[in-house]
Amino acid sequence: MSDITAVSRALSDRAAAVAEMLLPNGKRVGREWRVGSLGGEKGESFGVCLTGDKVGVWSDFQSGEGGKDLIDLWAAVKSLTLSEALQEARNYVGMTRPVAYREPRQEYTRPPKPKCTTASGRVLDYLREDRNIPAEVIERYKIAAQGNAIVFPFLLPDGVLALAKVRDAVDGAKPKPTAPNCEPVLFGWQAIPPDARDVIITEGEIDALSWAAYGFAAMSVPFGGGGGNKQQWIENEFDRLDRFERIYLSTDMDKPGDEAADEIAKRLGRHRCLRVRLPRKDANSCRVDGFTQEQMAQILADAENLDPEGLRKASDYYDELADVFQPVEGSRPGYSTPFSKLEGKVYFRPGDLTVWTGASGAGKSQVLSHCIVHWVDQGSRVCLSSLEMRPVQTLRRMVRQVGAVENPTNEFVSEALHWLDRGLLLYEKIGKAGVDSLLEVFDYARARYGCDQFVIDSLMRLGIASDDYNGQETAVFKLVDWCVANSVHIHLVAHARKGESGGGPPATDDIKGGMEIGGNAANIISIWRNRKHEDAIQAAKTDEERDELNEKPGTILNIPKQRNGDFEGKIGLWFDQATYRYHSSFDRGLWPRQYISNGD
Repeated sequence: MSDITAVSRALSDRAAAVAEMLLPNGKRVGREWRVGSLGGEKGESFGVCLTGDKVGVWSDFQSGEGGKDLIDLWAAVKSLTLSEALQEARNYVGMTRPVAYREPRQEYTRPPKPKCTTASGRVLDYLREDRNIPAEVIERYKIAAQGNAIVFPFLLPDGVLALAKVRDAVDGAKPKPTAPNCEPVLFGWQAIPPDARDVIITEGEIDALSWAAYGFAAMSVPFGGGGGNKQQWIENEFDRLDRFERIYLSTDMDKPGDEAADEIAKRLGRHRCLRVRLPRKDANSCRVDGFTQEQMAQILADAENLDPEGLRKASDYYDELADVFQPVEGSRPGYSTPFSKLEGKVYFRPGDLTVWTGASGAGKSQVLSHCIVHWVDQGSRVCLSSLEMRPVQTLRRMVRQVGAVENPTNEFVSEALHWLDRGLLLYEKIGKAGVDSLLEVFDYARARYGCDQFVIDSLMRLGIASDDYNGQETAVFKLVDWCVANSVHIHLVAHARKGESGGGPPATDDIKGGMEIGGNAANIISIWRNRKHEDAIQAAKTDEERDELNEKPGTILNIPKQRNGDFEGKIGLWFDQATYRYHSSFDRGLWPRQYISNGD
């Protein structure tokens, strides 16, 4: 990038050397380079700021003359136009001139000078009375009359007529070129000050005149709104426009206007283009409706940056960050687990994916089932796709977990299922399901039922071979993109490489499959079942020995990765075979929690 903004910054980085080169008879005084005047003689009446926020700003304290940066100084010292100074400065800092994308070069015809007179009669009355354009602006833009028709001359900066358009002086009339095959260029160069650094581009000639009536440099595109070929003028004007730091796009407030603004910004540079949002369809409508100069100046000040989607300033996140540090009472950043030792440490947030891993039979699906019951109690709506277990088997486990009961009555089973109805949907499919077809079901569950958490059990049932790492990566990317786009949470069960003999809970690298599975997850939770500990309890010869062993957890829940939280580590869990629940304390007095009463 080597437009005027980039060149100005490059000069500012070497401000002292530039000032000394331009004004060699000066000397440094504190933060400034001082000479007698712009002529460069010795003295201290003229200063150039060399450091800080105002680097490059210069001023003659006697005459009051000054400039905003070192390009202005370059032009003033060498008596150059802004464009000429920009090119010299670009060469000085070693930058190449930006080059526009061009279609095969077309040969254009210069139009004959239209037979016209100075704007008068119906033309002058229409522009002044109907469109509220001052006579001074009409003269500055060299508007002419051809009978009762308005002539708009498209003059290049050197005064050459590149295009002319004529339209009747009545509302609704469309301007038409006076000759074929003319070069499409901007209307209004004849009225742009040679040192102007900001310019407004409009969708129509009268809109450019309207902005000029408010005191702003303005030009118009030649052929209206829309994208594509409607804006082919850009390749002809690209070099001439590189001197402008800010280009305000004041196209019409409609779809073609937005399309034109987007096309212009993409090709001239989003970093220097701003979209003007008008309270009326166009600038002339604002003029006719009596908007003041102060109001229009504020509209320009409020023009929107055309930053790429997703590019934001730090302060844009204030509201979200304030909630993180000082959450509103009763709010939470996501859903939590049923385990007291993780309270306030682990949350399942919208837009994230959690991978649950562990060896076969370690209990990861049972732990996840317990969490689902807890999430329903918290108000979540969960869509469960258990591709390894029939819904009846899944619900058999959940009903026990809902009421902490081993043998529920039929009445309790009915009550528990209706309680689960408020927050649980089950996708009944056993076997393999492709990612795309599964996401279609999830789309429906999200739209129709408002589900905000989705469980896939498991990755190996998504129809991807265990050694197809590219396929696994693609599948996980799709899941992550989908949960971000829909602001939901996905829980993905994935088996671990090592079994129970591995010596502890699996880590991130132990997930079976490609490394992208864990790499793209926001959270990884692994479950490890200590079968040796279970065998020791079974083999205990006394109650005292058994009680002592029971004080140690038989399951370890490990969180090796939590992208959006501070906690990573392990906790012990005690499994209650009768209720299929897990608890983070061996104290059975803390176990009886019920989501609905089981009648005990």
